[in-house]
Order: sequence, then structure tokens, then C-alpha cells
Amino acid sequence: MRVLHSEEAVAQRIDALAQDIAKIYGGDFLMAPVLTGAFIFAADLLRALHRIGADPVVDFVQLSSYGGARASSGVVKLLKDFSVPLAGRRVLIVDDVLDTGRSLHFAKNMVLDAGAADARICVLVRKNTGRSADIDADFVGFEADAEDFIVGFGMDDDGRRRGLPFIGAIG
Repeated sequence: MRVLHSEEAVAQRIDALAQDIAKIYGGDFLMAPVLTGAFIFAADLLRALHRIGADPVVDFVQLSSYGGARASSGVVKLLKDFSVPLAGRRVLIVDDVLDTGRSLHFAKNMVLDAGAADARICVLVRKNTGRSADIDADFVGFEADAEDFIVGFGMDDDGRRRGLPFIGAIG
């Protein structure tokens, strides 16, 4: 495994993302982490936002397109819908990695179809791949090469290595 970004580098980048997000949203928005991969990133981002005075409402959505594999199946499944009404809200969708774009395209359309006033995307890692869906992130922590399979900081290899405190790549 190669370490792409150390624990310290990830913490610093999350603090910078929080500053950028607060400039756009202030403190009044819904933060919507995509389970399961985004939970660690989202927790640290939420704490970073709190340190600078933002206190968003948090609600989760759970999507699946990998099903334990290292490549997307091409089909996005909704496993857990939002618990709060989205109508009129400004929503920040938070995910671990932007790869094919299918899941985030699905999530953004779902949020907007539910009547959200605004939907933006924040990802910890954006892979430099050709997207299957016409989507990009508004806030990006790090870039990664297309061939890197990313683990750590919530990102996994069939459920393992999520708890690594850094971002790594395995072959």
C-alpha cells in the first residue's frame, strides 16, 4: 500500500474545505453524507465546520453501486433515504470519492427532485477518470490517479481498511 496523503495532510485539507464551505453556505444548510464511505470524512468535516461557527443539520443517505467489488456495477441502489424534508433546503452532499460519478449524479438528482433549493457536492478524493455521469464536485479534498484503488479514511476494500487514519492506494 502506498500512502497518498498522511493523517496530518488530511486534517489540514478538511479544515480548508470547511472554510470554503462556510464561505458559500454560512451555517445554515443540510449536510448529507453518503453512507457508508463518507462517514469518517463527514464526521471530521462536521467538527471542522463547528470550530468555525457553522452548525449544519445532518442527515444521511445510503447508496450502493459497488456491492463489495472494486469497480462499480453501473447500477445505483438507494438503501436508505433521507429522514428530513429537503424542500427549500440548501444541501451539501458529502462523499468519500468521486469516480464514475453515478452515485453522486443519482444523489444530486434525488435531492433536487425532492425540492432542495440548492445542491452541491463535496468529496474527499476525486479520481481522474472519465465519468459515466455528467457530474463534478464543488469542493474537492484531493485528486487521485484513475488506476489508484483508494482506501482509508472511510474508503474501503470490501469493507476493510476504512479505519486507516490516512488515504492510501492499493494495487
